[in-house]
Amino acid sequence: MGRRRSLPHVNSADWGVRMQAERQAVNFVVQGSAADLCKMAMIRIFSQVASSATLTARLVAQIHDELLFEVEEPQLQEFALLVKRTMESLQHIDSLGVHLTVPLKVVVSSGSSWGSMSELSLPETPACP
Repeated sequence: MGRRRSLPHVNSADWGVRMQAERQAVNFVVQGSAADLCKMAMIRIFSQVASSATLTARLVAQIHDELLFEVEEPQLQEFALLVKRTMESLQHIDSLGVHLTVPLKVVVSSGSSWGSMSELSLPETPACP
C-alpha cells in the first residue's frame, strides 16, 4: 500500500544484525498492512455513520487491530453488523490492487465495560469473490 522502510543492515555481514533487519522487514509488512486496513475501516465506518439517519455510534479508541466504539443499545446489532461487514470487506480493495487470499475474520464483542465484554452472535457475512 505504498509504505517504505529503510533497512540498511539487511545485507550486513553480522548474522545477528542481518537477522534482526530481516525480522523487521517481515514485521513491517504485516503490521503496517494491518494498520492500513484498520485505518481504512475507521474511515469507511465513520462515513457510513455520518450518512446514516439512525446511527449515532462514535469511535472511542483504536488499540492495535481493535476498534472500540460507544454505541446506544438499540443500535447495537445493526452497528455491529456494519462494523463486521465493513472490516471483512477490506479483503479485496480493487482500487489499491489488494486481494488477500486469507479471509479477514472479524469478531465483534459488546459490554458496558472492557471487563464485561462478550462476543456477539452475528450472521456470517458472505465471502468475497
